[in-house]
Amino acid sequence: MKLNEKTAIGCIILLCVMAYVPILGNKFMTAWDDGWQVINNYTETLSWYNIQLIFTDYYQGQYSPVNQFLYTVIYYFFGYDSVAFHLFSLLLHTLNVLLVFFIVRQLLIKNLSQESKYGNKIILVSLGTALLFAIHPLQVEAVAWISASKILVYSLFYLLGIWFYLSYIQKGKISSYIFMLVCFIFSFGGKEQAVTFPVCLFWVDLACRRNFRNEMLWCEKMPVILLTILFTYITMESNASVNVGLLGNEDVYPFIYRMVFTCYSFCEYIVKILFPFNLLYIYPFPMTVGETLPAWFWMYPVLLLVIGVCFWKFLIQRPVWLGLTWFLIHIGLMLHVLPLSRPNIVADRYIYLASPGIFFIIAWYFMVVLETWPRFRKVWVGLAFAWLLFLGVKTHIRTHTWHDNKSLKMKMSDLLEQRKKKSYQLEP
Repeated sequence: MKLNEKTAIGCIILLCVMAYVPILGNKFMTAWDDGWQVINNYTETLSWYNIQLIFTDYYQGQYSPVNQFLYTVIYYFFGYDSVAFHLFSLLLHTLNVLLVFFIVRQLLIKNLSQESKYGNKIILVSLGTALLFAIHPLQVEAVAWISASKILVYSLFYLLGIWFYLSYIQKGKISSYIFMLVCFIFSFGGKEQAVTFPVCLFWVDLACRRNFRNEMLWCEKMPVILLTILFTYITMESNASVNVGLLGNEDVYPFIYRMVFTCYSFCEYIVKILFPFNLLYIYPFPMTVGETLPAWFWMYPVLLLVIGVCFWKFLIQRPVWLGLTWFLIHIGLMLHVLPLSRPNIVADRYIYLASPGIFFIIAWYFMVVLETWPRFRKVWVGLAFAWLLFLGVKTHIRTHTWHDNKSLKMKMSDLLEQRKKKSYQLEP
């Protein structure tokens, strides 16, 4: 199976539109954050004074001025037309998928020296990673829920920043470095999770096999690190404005419990990537602060330890540890190592930018399987198409869950009822 770059890009755009076109008929989720994050006074006025407020105020303990400014621009031209807001989200997601494709392709070219020999493999692995990122059901929350556009915005500029950094590594142009810094600033303006950017730049250095003994490699990170320190302080101040976060006085879970939550969340995200069933819009903690952790949660640290020991040789293979470290860099802040003011122990949208790491591992080892058992190539390709079809259809259907307040609550009620019935069946 041979593909060229233009065909791959066409497939990406087509499948994004096919999977997510129902969101253009969705409404505002006014009972679930859209009522204050999107519909507010900042959105309704495009003036220099209001822009100044957008970039200087902490709104409800959050600081995402670039995302809010984009809401204001959309409202200026279209008013509170949900179609315009959803179309904006679909456009952002499609651009993000294309950037994932190009970044994976560029990294593979850096690692596979004989590009002419591995050209088709590079395109197929890059396309496989991008398509899984495009149509996986876990991405629906980030794309179909307007308030989650913060994740799409920060991811867009974050990925653009990585792209410019790769260009800087390759060509050494200072303009690429400056564009990278600008993208980092805009990414943080979308969502505070962008503070992982300098760690990701070191990941890119590892992926490109750069020499860490080179002083220039460390010097070029200093402006990014200084910006990160500033952005971290801004994030802590914005959280403290509503008395949450590290500078707030909010009651938090003990550190040992948070470590268990970290193990649980990591396992839960991996399982949901591989088996995307019973997806909810809220996954509550198993108990409130001050209560005892349920005993069954303690199995997760043990499970991860056993998996690490038993599969160590597999985990240290270059494609695996590169994918896993990308995943951990971008999900790490949401794994409860630091206390978070969130009602969810996990959330589908948190995995958005982290997921390409796992998708890359899947795409890479699918190609390994094809090369190892070429006699069964048609079988493997057929299974891959069937899985992609399943994911795309499930994503298409799940977009209807986010149609309006009523549909979201009905879906949640149905799934909770199913869980209750299963729990009754397991009782002795």
